[in-house]
Amino acid sequence: MPAKFDPPIQLTTAMANYSYTKFGDGETTDNNVYTQYIKDTYGIEVKAIWDVPFGQYEQKVNLMIASGDMPDFVGVSPSQFKQLYEAGAIADLTEVYETYASDQVREIMELAGPEVLESARMKGRLMAIPWTGVAKESVSVLWVRKDWYEKFNLTPPQSMADVLKMAEIFATQDPDGNGKPDTFGLGLYKELSDNAMVGFLNGFHAYRDIWIKDADGKLVSGDIQPEMKTALAELQTLYKNGWLDKEFGVKDMQKLEESIASGKIGMVFGNMGSAAAPLQQLTPENEWLPFAVPSADGEAVKLQIPLNIYNYYWVVNKDVEHPEAIFPMIQTWLDMFYYNTSDDLYTQYNYDSELDIAHWMNAPIKIYKNKRADNHLAEMEALNGSKDKSELTPEQRNNLAGIEKYLAGDKKFWNVYYQDGPESSGKIAVEYLEKDSYQPTQFTGMPTPAMLQKKGNLDKLRDQMVLKVITGGSLDEFDRFVEQWKKLGGDEMTAEVNEWLASNQ
Repeated sequence: MPAKFDPPIQLTTAMANYSYTKFGDGETTDNNVYTQYIKDTYGIEVKAIWDVPFGQYEQKVNLMIASGDMPDFVGVSPSQFKQLYEAGAIADLTEVYETYASDQVREIMELAGPEVLESARMKGRLMAIPWTGVAKESVSVLWVRKDWYEKFNLTPPQSMADVLKMAEIFATQDPDGNGKPDTFGLGLYKELSDNAMVGFLNGFHAYRDIWIKDADGKLVSGDIQPEMKTALAELQTLYKNGWLDKEFGVKDMQKLEESIASGKIGMVFGNMGSAAAPLQQLTPENEWLPFAVPSADGEAVKLQIPLNIYNYYWVVNKDVEHPEAIFPMIQTWLDMFYYNTSDDLYTQYNYDSELDIAHWMNAPIKIYKNKRADNHLAEMEALNGSKDKSELTPEQRNNLAGIEKYLAGDKKFWNVYYQDGPESSGKIAVEYLEKDSYQPTQFTGMPTPAMLQKKGNLDKLRDQMVLKVITGGSLDEFDRFVEQWKKLGGDEMTAEVNEWLASNQ
């Protein structure tokens, strides 16, 4: 980390905001708790050339690039990053990163996945700092209604065959006891890119809409691999047997949630946070149990993730005298948002619940950290007495309080218990990390010419085929789709992504 700048330096940036209140009395974009702390601690005065709603941000950056009026540092989309690099407008951060990035920053980049930092390199040089995302916390977890699970004395699913068996039981053995065949084993809806579908596919080693490597190390589309056909055949069986809602293909998420709320669904593939939202909101009196996605064949499950960035890269203007100044600002964000253990600092720099002020939004530069596994481990240490509660972050202390209340008999805290407690999605997050249970997309470049022209139509063909097969069409429809996909642009895309791969090895 660089020492405090003396005399102070000034850096300009551009800001995006959400609909939350983010300023206290008298605060502005340029004068708030974050900018003041950064100035007082590191001698860096941050000035925003503009601050717009998040939905307008990317367009505003495009106009800024076109005008040539680039601030000293700014978050840009992947295509804007490439444009600025090709224009020679941004600083090379290779040596700056090696010299000034803290161990915490390096750890976050490593946990995000090696492909993340690599995606910020151009011709081997680090030209940006990725705004790391939380894709590893967004992967699938299987959620099962606890009362139905216990009613039939079920055991944790060890394979996708076990999941199919549970679906059969929940659809055919009257789990709600009303004497009517009106329940379904697995919840799905028409949005095929959601975890509700993707979690099932990944259990069969099928990967939707990402590029993976084949046995020869070449990039291939997950959409056309044999594993996809296998998974679709199993979904067809579920549908044919009535274990899926026959109308899932025309129902949106709201309709699926209505089915869950009315007690008609026994299982759903969700994410790490599904206990709180939407499950507890939909069924506050009915607890749901989390399970890791099991494998269809004993081979380790890999859960698909996109490139793990939060939409943007942080770039620095090539004319900035001190590009290393971005690292004290990143560290300020990490110290206040992730590592702080003080309730007072949390209120001051993160969120003031009494005044409903989201101070965290004022941080001029952010990177995100996968924290669910860390939270679970810290909370379990405090629960068993090996860590003092004062060592926890405010978020962890709040979670621990909910876990303790549930264990003391207050069942309305079941969402906290099953997201952070001893048998929770937090525990599954630790398991996923330890086993490296992720299949990141292997293509992290800009959309290729064939993608820009043809991928949209190919995606429509894929989704039409998927719905047709699941709802009773011949499995030969998959083979016909593969042939069409290749002829109508898929082979072109495959050639282009492999050219990209060869040029980046």
